[in-house]
Amino acid sequence: MTGSSVQSEKSLKNKGKVPVIVGVTGHRRMREQDLEKITESVREQISKLRRRCPHSQIIVMTCLAEGADQLCAQIALDMGLEIMSVLPMPIEEYAKDFTGKPLERLYELAEKSMKTFVAPHTEPEQEGREYLYRQAGVYVADHCHLLLALWDGSEPVKGGCGTSSIAQLKLENLSREAGEQLRHAKGQVVQIKTPPVGSPGSVEGAGAVTVYGDEAWFRRVLRDTDIYNADCEQEDPPESEERLSAVYESADRMSMVSAVRYRRILAGMSVCAVVLAMAFLLYDEVDWYGMIVLCGIMIIMLFLINTITGKSKCRERYLEYRILAEACRVQSYLKMAGTTLSVAEFIPWNLQVAVPWVSRAMAAITAGDTAGKRQSVLKIWITDQKEYHKKALLRSETQLMRNDRIVRAALIFTILIYVGALAFEIICGGLFGGKVMFSPETNDVIRVIIKVAMGTFSAATVFTGNYYGKLALPNVIDDHLKMILLYEEAEREIAEKGESEPLLVRIAEDELGENANWYAYQSKYEPDLGI
Repeated sequence: MTGSSVQSEKSLKNKGKVPVIVGVTGHRRMREQDLEKITESVREQISKLRRRCPHSQIIVMTCLAEGADQLCAQIALDMGLEIMSVLPMPIEEYAKDFTGKPLERLYELAEKSMKTFVAPHTEPEQEGREYLYRQAGVYVADHCHLLLALWDGSEPVKGGCGTSSIAQLKLENLSREAGEQLRHAKGQVVQIKTPPVGSPGSVEGAGAVTVYGDEAWFRRVLRDTDIYNADCEQEDPPESEERLSAVYESADRMSMVSAVRYRRILAGMSVCAVVLAMAFLLYDEVDWYGMIVLCGIMIIMLFLINTITGKSKCRERYLEYRILAEACRVQSYLKMAGTTLSVAEFIPWNLQVAVPWVSRAMAAITAGDTAGKRQSVLKIWITDQKEYHKKALLRSETQLMRNDRIVRAALIFTILIYVGALAFEIICGGLFGGKVMFSPETNDVIRVIIKVAMGTFSAATVFTGNYYGKLALPNVIDDHLKMILLYEEAEREIAEKGESEPLLVRIAEDELGENANWYAYQSKYEPDLGI
């Protein structure tokens, strides 16, 4: 197999997946005698990550600086991984800081990178090369799942570009200015002790590993990311070649598949519950003692379905994959609007806590992306989404009216059964001293039929009328109304002031906020055997 065909096979395998990104920061000058142990530790940390995420593509992201960056990039290539290079400035200018072998490796590694690009500036503009170096370090810290820090543990300098400053930034998520949206400070840094050139002492201690950050949170993010990627392998690869679009296609499709699976489970629970109610009434009222066996079977079926639901996680997948798909959709709008803004910066707090892997996924998916050709926000986003929400509102209102009709019909049917039962007791059953028209045995049979019919129908109404997510319909309708008002206001603002980046930020935040609200109330309505 040729190199190009191997690469093509890798690309096909990873289409629609969320990459797990290992960022690198570290000293430029490392002691020669420490390199073997440091290399061994780096390889072990990457191998450990591969074992944790067997279904995920691991990408190593570095700035290709002399020393730690180039060492880790070469280790990654030797392990068959892809590398992504984030440069602080154009490579011709960057090369002025290199001489000899490191200069040769700079161009060589840049050539072998899946992407090589100049880091955008995410902090207020300043003069000097140190500011540019910091922006590259900030980008790596913001877009990686795990930051490998090859340094001696020295104290950070506020606003600095050194390894300790970038490591602190990763741990505390401090790259945004004060006053902007809070970010869940849960980064993880793995320090590989790397004494810089000139440090006293022997080789002892070099390569020692210290882990900083919330390990439980990190494990959860990796687990959920790898579950998503494993699910991708069970589906046909998406058509799009561009990573953002491919992830959207995969997440959207798998969300729909999980939703269908979840509704089938609810339907199964509903049928079992109705049959259970009918069987128990027949056992209790008609003395069909064999019905107790059917009751037992239905109870076992309910518990089995509930267990399958818990193990398959189809409900969680439906909700989480929908959130990922919607985040990708908003990101694509931002990209088409000609901006480099990242959705990862706008993920609402409750989603950062509830589904942290999604915000990390968005940072990884957009790594290396550049702004697309600017298009009209009004045309590609606002008008289109306003029409979508109008149609969705109509569908939701129709569904709610249908649900209300079911409830009203059930109430009318219940009243009719009651009226019929009352009439039977007055006319035929001797109620209030009237004449008994039928034999006691016949009257008992009629009464049993009435009880079984009313009990079975009531059980069926409870599940069909309320269980299929219809309890959330008023919330859904309210959300659609709010979004229609948002887009109408955006249209007015554009007509008066024109399109602007602050407007894009507000729309993105409000759309993601709507998704967060949807996730919150949908999470409440889960199958409950108590019902």
